[in-house]
Amino acid sequence: MRYARLAAPRSLEIVEVADPSPAPGQVVVEIEACGVGGSDRQAWELGSVFTPAWFGHEWTGRVVALGAGVENRFEGERVVAGTSAPCGHCRACRKGRTDNCETVLRQIVGLDALSAEHGGFATRTVADARRLVPVHDAISFPNAALIEPAAVAAHAVARSGLNIGDVVVVLGSGTVGLLTSELARIGGAAHVVSVDTSAARNELACDLGADAAFSTVSDGLRSWIDDHTGGLGADIVFNCVDVADTLSAGISLVCSGGTIVAVGVGNRIDNLSITSLLAREADFRVSLGYNSSDIDRVQALMRQDRLRVRPLIQRDVPSSLEDLAQVFEIGARHAIGPPKVLIKPNG
Repeated sequence: MRYARLAAPRSLEIVEVADPSPAPGQVVVEIEACGVGGSDRQAWELGSVFTPAWFGHEWTGRVVALGAGVENRFEGERVVAGTSAPCGHCRACRKGRTDNCETVLRQIVGLDALSAEHGGFATRTVADARRLVPVHDAISFPNAALIEPAAVAAHAVARSGLNIGDVVVVLGSGTVGLLTSELARIGGAAHVVSVDTSAARNELACDLGADAAFSTVSDGLRSWIDDHTGGLGADIVFNCVDVADTLSAGISLVCSGGTIVAVGVGNRIDNLSITSLLAREADFRVSLGYNSSDIDRVQALMRQDRLRVRPLIQRDVPSSLEDLAQVFEIGARHAIGPPKVLIKPNG
């Protein structure tokens, strides 16, 4: 089998090793597709990653081997990398905070004992059988590769406390931002407005259900929000972009008593104005990962074609394992098209 490994800043190597054998509790998955995410690009730029299994964590494939103790129902199953149910015995679970289960978080970031020594940029990988989620037959492998980022977006929407009729602003129209816009609309938002510097992404956001899109946090955006809220401001602002000062700009858009949600690992808060939050008595919330319920919810919506993910996938781009470095090199292309590139290690 082959897998991609970070060798140095902006440098990859393709490593060839023997096919993996699953340890007890593990399975071997043949990778059909793996999404290239923002954290993968950051790791490539730096030449290092938080955990090896995190580099290429948006993967889907088919189970081809079972370790001891794994149920036979997994044999040949189409699966996606997800997470197990809350463990019930860690400190967070014992305090009733199952959404913050320490076991689940360790699985997501690749710190648990059964994590692989590499991520999904590979022809095959091993995984803890407990974190695998079967993929419904109605969902193609390319679409299944977006289940994980969709679950991240679903978790953010759930943490926001969205109410029916809310006015929502989404800063950033990358994969998670676009999915957050869609899910906010599905969740009952009366109006959703997206903000991104890419005209193509703004057009896509509107195609997927946003009411309007703006290139910056501008007077035009503020006027739009005032017109749709009677001058009160947005009920919820999601920040889904790793750009300095975006969070502070978002605070200026939220209503008194509203909510700011920082989504994912890329948010910068160095210049966050606590005074602005205090003046509005606004809630500041963070949303990092997802849980098994988020995975189930987005799969159900994708099966019904209510959550549309196919338009987010770039087509006619290099997609083999050997093309991964080129995909990172030409990453700026994403600004003029859909945000998600899929690597298909097995062709």
